[in-house]
Amino acid sequence: MNFIQTLYIHSNKDPFRDPFGWVSPEYHLMSWALSCLQLKQCYKEVYLYANTPAACLLIDDLQLPYTEVFCTHDKLILPHQELWALPKIYTYRLQEKPFLHIDGDVFLFGRLPESLLNNGLIAQNPEVATDYYTSTQKGLMNHFTFFPPCVKTDFEAPDPIRAVNAGILGGQNISFINEYANLAFEYVDKNIRYLQSINVNKFNVFFEQHLFYALAKEKNIPIGFLFSDLIDDNGYKHINDFHDVPFLRMYLHLLGHFKQDEYTCIQMAAKLRELYPDYYYKILSLFGKKEITLSPCCFSKKIEVSVNYQALHEKAQQAYNDNIITIDNTSAAIDETTNTHLIRLKEVANFYSDGNEEMKKDFAVFYDSLIMILKKNLSFLYLYGRDLSAVSWYRHLFADETDLLERRIIKSAGIEIISSQYEWEGLFNKHYRVGVEYYKQLQIQPGNYLSLVIPEASENSFSLYDINGLDKMILDFLSEPLSINELLSKMQVYFEDEVIQNHYQSYVDVIVTCLKQLVLKKAIQPVHL
Repeated sequence: MNFIQTLYIHSNKDPFRDPFGWVSPEYHLMSWALSCLQLKQCYKEVYLYANTPAACLLIDDLQLPYTEVFCTHDKLILPHQELWALPKIYTYRLQEKPFLHIDGDVFLFGRLPESLLNNGLIAQNPEVATDYYTSTQKGLMNHFTFFPPCVKTDFEAPDPIRAVNAGILGGQNISFINEYANLAFEYVDKNIRYLQSINVNKFNVFFEQHLFYALAKEKNIPIGFLFSDLIDDNGYKHINDFHDVPFLRMYLHLLGHFKQDEYTCIQMAAKLRELYPDYYYKILSLFGKKEITLSPCCFSKKIEVSVNYQALHEKAQQAYNDNIITIDNTSAAIDETTNTHLIRLKEVANFYSDGNEEMKKDFAVFYDSLIMILKKNLSFLYLYGRDLSAVSWYRHLFADETDLLERRIIKSAGIEIISSQYEWEGLFNKHYRVGVEYYKQLQIQPGNYLSLVIPEASENSFSLYDINGLDKMILDFLSEPLSINELLSKMQVYFEDEVIQNHYQSYVDVIVTCLKQLVLKKAIQPVHL
């Protein structure tokens, strides 16, 4: 079976300035690097189908190790720039042998099951339509004049339509896939004049994902799925959890809104730096040579793109291991006029507190406290060394839980907690994070809130997280190193005797769940071995 990928870059797009659906362009390039390199780890031969600008980016600039590159897409003219799935379907149509197409935002951390690859048709998982599909389906039915027969039948059925997720797509049945690909082009071509009346971006999932499912259903051909669970089109969870690979998950896919959630993008970038630092710094260097500013949420101007990164890593890890967290006197004081986190925080506060003097006073205290914390200006080398180490903290503590309770942990250096009457951290993340249900549903109301401030090596200098009273008690106890078992013993005073005596495992589970989240936030770390 051939393992293939597709990248098509429109003539008026610059991959160093256009984000291609991501928060920032550098994450797009890092995703391609990590996807390709992990695929090559799993399978010896990987082929790229592209147009010349895409081949220049991935091969000449990034120097990704594809087995062979086919510049087959130079004559493909997209009738609309938002038809991003059409180049993939063009690739499907070119195949003459069994294949599996893997998107550039899919990351394999192990080989796929042979039983899956032996199927006539293969996809990631089945999807059931909710708002994402149904809202667009109505537009198509109102404006389009041509539908493939299988699509028309499915649209007219009383049940919600289903589709496949095409993070991976292919199979052994080449005749079906060729028919499907030709039908997809016909679906687009015969409705070009009506594209201006619909959401073109969302149309992609119809001529790629829904058509594949509907045609297989019409022909009564089974589809082999990597994940058999039927998932709501907007209900994907954990498929972006980099901390779970490779011990718990072997497959990640940053579909849809995950590309717009910078927290997720930062985890992806950290994984690339951990596994393939040559490529990580090559990408930073490419942007540096073009004098293009990187995202201040993830990157720092203190990283000289021309330096030997091994030397940087050695110095940073030494500073971290030696606990050198003293003030970095070479650092400029934090600039409130350019720090995008602070600017966003003030904008959010002004919006929500407009006309509410109580909220304004509370935010003033919160903001002053935050600025005082940031003025401590911890050593960049220490924080960078911490980040190099932090990518393995979760794995070190929780990958194998056989002796979990004996592992020793401690509160990370430099973290602070701010108390406030309003949930400023939550309001900040409501406008910063994407796709997180808690922040979507967040309502403004007074109370007692705790914000965890994590110093960062990025230009923005900090991250903000919400924590609760139990989290704070854990952090208070971990001012000194403790085994998890010792922490559990000390925490018992805050729980009723009945809970400890009759529901001890539930008690343990609650504390360990808190620990996992605090480790991911870099608030708790393993004791240096």
